[in-house]
Amino acid sequence: MKINITKSTLLEGIQIISAGVSSRTTLPILHNFLMETDHDKLKLVRTDMEMATVHYVNAEIEEAGSITIPLKEFSDIIKNLPDNKEINLTLDENNKFHIKSGKSKFWVIGTPKNEYPAIPEVEHQNSVVLDPLELQNMIEKTAFSASTQETRYILNGLLWNNTADKFEIVATDGGRLAIATHTALPGSKEFKIIIPTKILNELCRYITIAKPGKDSTIKVNVSSNQVSFMMNETTFISRLIEGNFPNYNQVIPTKKNINFEVFNKELLASTRRSALCAGEFGSVVKYKLENNNLTVSSNSQNMEFTDEIPVEYNQETFEAAFNPQYIIDVLKNISSEKVSFSFVNASQPVLVEPVGDVMFKYVIMPVRA
Repeated sequence: MKINITKSTLLEGIQIISAGVSSRTTLPILHNFLMETDHDKLKLVRTDMEMATVHYVNAEIEEAGSITIPLKEFSDIIKNLPDNKEINLTLDENNKFHIKSGKSKFWVIGTPKNEYPAIPEVEHQNSVVLDPLELQNMIEKTAFSASTQETRYILNGLLWNNTADKFEIVATDGGRLAIATHTALPGSKEFKIIIPTKILNELCRYITIAKPGKDSTIKVNVSSNQVSFMMNETTFISRLIEGNFPNYNQVIPTKKNINFEVFNKELLASTRRSALCAGEFGSVVKYKLENNNLTVSSNSQNMEFTDEIPVEYNQETFEAAFNPQYIIDVLKNISSEKVSFSFVNASQPVLVEPVGDVMFKYVIMPVRA
């Protein structure tokens, strides 16, 4: 194996495949990534057995071959090589991987490709094509509501529900719910799958790095037990989460007995201030509606906070309490100038919607004050 490549090209490839490698694995080989030639391209692969990233970079291939090498050590070496020198990569018969740039020389011990986990083939039976920036927006504005508790495995992913009428991405941790709704995807088959949050975060990170143009697309391939995302020279592959996602439509309020609109930035700033006084455990922010006024308040053993925001509200006095972080997470992910809060009563979930943006809906469970 003998390859010539520029530092910038190699570093970009390493950056794309690097983030998903877990340092907690008990399998030493998973600290490695696979490098192999593929015609006139260099193929970089990494996996943690749950997901995999495959990325192709341009390189001058003098001799074909393959090797797996420790990702962190290799990345650190490449970062510290001269910027203006070509990098020469050579593998000898003892699995020593030689790295040369100018007068600088390194070698690291690699492991043969056959000891690296096999990467599943991408299946193309059921595919949809999406705008990468639209998809990134849908994911980022819902994924924060997914559970991070390992005991709630089903909720550690986002539901993708594709029907003849619409395409939805849904996340919940049991205390809050986020829904992003897209128009129907023409020509696609219906599917309902749960995709791990981890791979979707990786996908969003890649889209940011790739800086897609207005004509860029991302192809999503769905099968019975895996999903893949293909864009440019990069493919992400992940297992799906098996199980039944909660019936989220049951918790979306259908009645709007109490409703008010408020400027998003103003309420976000006030709720953040209230969180400073709410205390660490069982923190609560109270919203009180009365006489065209929203009072935001919180208190703890040693602190107390109140604030007032003008709103249009002439009904009877109404008060509800929430986990302030749930409110903050929603408001900071809303792009519209104003936001709408709709209640059935103080004990049932509140529906939060960006005014003028029908793509997103958020539901938050109240708490006892």
